[in-house]
Amino acid sequence: MQSSVDSTPVVETVQIATPSGSLELLTCTPFTPANQQPILCIHGAHCAAACYKALLPLFARAGYASYAVSLRGHGGSWQPSTFAFHALTGINSYVTDAMAALDFISAEHPDTQPIFVGHSMGGAVLQRFLGGWNTLGASKIQPAGLVLLAAAPLSGGGIDVARRWQAAEAALAREQPPPVPAAPQAWVPWLRSLFTFQANTGLDTPAQVRNKFFSPEAPESAVNGWIRDSKGRVESIRIAIEHMWPFANADDVVAAIHSDARSLGRKILCISGGKDVLISKDLTQETFDAYRLASQGEEEIMRVSLADSAHHIMLDVAHERCAELIISWIEGRNIESN
Repeated sequence: MQSSVDSTPVVETVQIATPSGSLELLTCTPFTPANQQPILCIHGAHCAAACYKALLPLFARAGYASYAVSLRGHGGSWQPSTFAFHALTGINSYVTDAMAALDFISAEHPDTQPIFVGHSMGGAVLQRFLGGWNTLGASKIQPAGLVLLAAAPLSGGGIDVARRWQAAEAALAREQPPPVPAAPQAWVPWLRSLFTFQANTGLDTPAQVRNKFFSPEAPESAVNGWIRDSKGRVESIRIAIEHMWPFANADDVVAAIHSDARSLGRKILCISGGKDVLISKDLTQETFDAYRLASQGEEEIMRVSLADSAHHIMLDVAHERCAELIISWIEGRNIESN
């Protein structure tokens, strides 16, 4: 066991066995055991648990055992076939994976209620999970809070995000020199790429990744690190389609969070990035307003914006501030933007 309180807690990897296959779980525990709520993090589309590598040690240094799971088809978790991934893997599949991670954490911390953190699509997964808590989670430890990082709204938001994704791609194309005309593609390779889902991801170069996920001020190491550690296969087409419709009800999500688990009755924290080109201010406001209408206390639902951060808040320039805000929110202290 490490003994120096000045060193950084180590992120380790374990595999969770499930009926479908093993799931990669990153773990980071405090040097001194504490009976504080564990934190479970769920990543977004095209990503993996590794996108939380910067936050997990920060949580652990504050005394919180922290975990991040790679959903099936992502990171070091089991990989469905191409057909199964795109045609059969939907949001409920990812909820099943989140439940497996929760079971592991509950076994490690049987007497404490976890905090859920979800980024982008991961926020959708957790909202879906909590929205069906009476059916899905009735036998599990009730969570103590939900943190939504640039998360998909309850309405799904798929059309708006797709439109903004294409707008970001078009803006980048205008900034780049004209490409060298490509040779005409024969119809057989084109047809093969169509049926094997080998389409252009829009995340094939560092410029594309920065354009959609990071702020201009983010260091190259952050962008390249995401490509190296977190980038995965093209996201499930079924997931993209399912984001065109609502996936949970605000009242059900709020009701699933333990009302007396923490001081001031805080239940949900929405964190957005001021430079996020994918999750618009309107979508963030929509999420906040929906939960505010379903809440009863002034501090049950809170919102913070990080002005300098883009979509990947956990890896961008304000990631340390993001961790500070989450910890302050959990512990009932004042929080404020920037």
